[in-house]
Amino acid sequence: MISFILASLLFLTSSSVFNQVVFLDQALWPGENISNLKLPYSLGPKLTAKSALVVDIDTGEILFEKNKTAVLPIASITKLMTALVFLENKTKQWDELVMVEPEDLILRLESPFTSLSEEKIESSLTPAGLNIRAGEKLSVQDIFYGGLIKSANNAMRILARLTKSNGKKTFVDLMNEKAKTLDMTNTYFIEPTGLSPKNYSTAQDLVKLLKEAMQKDEIRQAIGKRIYDINIIGINGQKRYQRIYSTNKLLNSFVSLIGAKTGYLDESGYCLVGLSNYQNRQLAVVILGAATDQDRFQEAKSLIWWTILP
Repeated sequence: MISFILASLLFLTSSSVFNQVVFLDQALWPGENISNLKLPYSLGPKLTAKSALVVDIDTGEILFEKNKTAVLPIASITKLMTALVFLENKTKQWDELVMVEPEDLILRLESPFTSLSEEKIESSLTPAGLNIRAGEKLSVQDIFYGGLIKSANNAMRILARLTKSNGKKTFVDLMNEKAKTLDMTNTYFIEPTGLSPKNYSTAQDLVKLLKEAMQKDEIRQAIGKRIYDINIIGINGQKRYQRIYSTNKLLNSFVSLIGAKTGYLDESGYCLVGLSNYQNRQLAVVILGAATDQDRFQEAKSLIWWTILP
């Protein structure tokens, strides 16, 4: 019997699915029999992430936490708030065509969406964006989907430009007001794309944002797509198509991460917030500051699996 158990542990720990989980076949109290343990026996996933959190959406139960209140840059997870604020303040119809303006293509951080001065982007990676030019036209839906599926920064700048607010409030003012209404007490935004490391939050706050965002059908549908074709009308009136792909590598995996938003900056590391339907449990999972892109997804996968072990 013991040989079978040890063989099972060896199989599980050698599997790529569970290679982040630390199994303890030797970690027993004196006199404890390994046959009495629920297998696989584990202290939990081994994480590179600076902060992580798994919450049962239906019950509010915290199933795993690591530095859940640590204030950290969140990179393109910012785009979830941008999409939410746009939907709550939009004046454009879903199929309405919008012309790309030169300002939409300038990779700056704050202005004109806040009163703060502009800053240049410094990153080891080229910021994601749609392949569009000033004067071309796209539908509001395609812009919205491009911002969430591909994490296109120029798409989010267009959404912010299209959003009208009362008085002298900037788009970022609306973002921060929405954060307050959601009781995201340790969250602050200075621009709508996530290109600035000065956009910060906590894993605990991001679960609140995810729950609110996933109540919007438009957001759920967008981040639930693996592939999407954008229709672009050129300056000469000719149509062309651009195919974009989801940044969520776990979208069709066994852990059923049905919707997620990723983010990366040199300052933030690799981040992810998403909703899993694994084994009919609604789980919010947050990863902030993972060491690599692979770690981000492997750690999310391991946490989802491990937290609902029988």
